[in-house]
Amino acid sequence: MKFITYENDSNRHVTIHRAGCGQIRKHGGQHKHHNGRYSEFMSYRDALAYAHRTTYPIRDCSFCKPTELA
Repeated sequence: MKFITYENDSNRHVTIHRAGCGQIRKHGGQHKHHNGRYSEFMSYRDALAYAHRTTYPIRDCSFCKPTELA
C-alpha cells in the first residue's frame, strides 16, 4: 500500500494519508490555495520519516486513518 504526505505551507503541518484517500480525491490532488505539496511513498514508515525531516507538526488523516494499516 502506498501513502501520501501533504505539506501545508499556510497552516503549517504535514498530514499522512493512504493513497486513494477521499480527502485527496476531493481536492483532485491539489490544494485549492496551491500552498502545499503532495508526495508519494511506498510505506507508512517512509512517509513518516519524510514528515520528520520537515519542520512542521505531523498529523495522520482522520478520515483514512493510515496508522491502522501500517
